[in-house]
Amino acid sequence: MADSSWDNSGHGQPLKPGLPLWGKIAIGCGVAFLIVLVTCVGGVAFVANKIKKDPEGFKQKAMNLVADKVRPDWEDFRTVVEQLRTPEGCQALYAANPALAKTWPTEAAFLDAASRWHKEIVSAPDLTPDLMERGGLQINRDFGGSVRVGWSPKSGRSVYLTFESAKKPGDKGPRRILELDVR
Repeated sequence: MADSSWDNSGHGQPLKPGLPLWGKIAIGCGVAFLIVLVTCVGGVAFVANKIKKDPEGFKQKAMNLVADKVRPDWEDFRTVVEQLRTPEGCQALYAANPALAKTWPTEAAFLDAASRWHKEIVSAPDLTPDLMERGGLQINRDFGGSVRVGWSPKSGRSVYLTFESAKKPGDKGPRRILELDVR
């Protein structure tokens, strides 16, 4: 005899058609992974093709991008180098950067040490790709922190200094110097 009740106590209920939720998530993740993989492989192939067609042009573009990024650091460095070339500049540099007192406790000690540098420090040139490759330039940035800039010219003294922070767009005036080393 047939049961005329709506409640059949779960017997004979049909299973839901289709994939379970975890199956749908797995397929979605697989598709996303394939899209990312194809995009990355395509991007690498595109860049490799550009490099292969014109290696010097690609190198020049890359060097120009790097030069644009480090130019503010280099310009501030050039300003400090020019100050180190004169007694008045050294006096102003020491007064504006109290961290120099770690190495030279008094202004007189700094000016005495600097008196030996004035004639041997050469003016820093404009930033060029050649200077970045073969000109003795070193620029190291800590993540969100200090910036170390160094330059070893072919003749004259090498100058290495550490700025307190990276220059942000819109910053005016000189940055504070944490360390200075003239060799």
